[in-house]
Amino acid sequence: MAVTIDHVGIPARDPEAAGTFLAWVLGEGAVVPDGPPDEEPGDMFSLVLDGWSLAFVREADPAPVHLAFRVTPAVFDAAVARLADRGIAFGNDPEDPANGRTDDPLGGPGRAYFRDPDGHLHELVITPAPN
Repeated sequence: MAVTIDHVGIPARDPEAAGTFLAWVLGEGAVVPDGPPDEEPGDMFSLVLDGWSLAFVREADPAPVHLAFRVTPAVFDAAVARLADRGIAFGNDPEDPANGRTDDPLGGPGRAYFRDPDGHLHELVITPAPN
């Protein structure tokens, strides 16, 4: 492939906390300080995943974004369990991300939406098994 994603910038009130929250939900990734050397320390943290990263950048009033992740069934089940254990709402409908369901209305093996503390809507989609 000639093109791949290097990183995606995500606005956050507290970049380190935002990256740490998503790493906890996903059960993987390392959160590291990031950004240009002339930037104020703590203004940017990256959640490093498999060959790419989410760069959380400090913003006082972040506009919500929607991020979707393809995950394995094991990652999906563990993430949903972590959300449920902490009482964080999730659901299978972006219009009702607190319905508690994880079946996929689009016909896949599973889908769950949840919001992070900055209001971003995250979506977990189980990667279909290869045929």
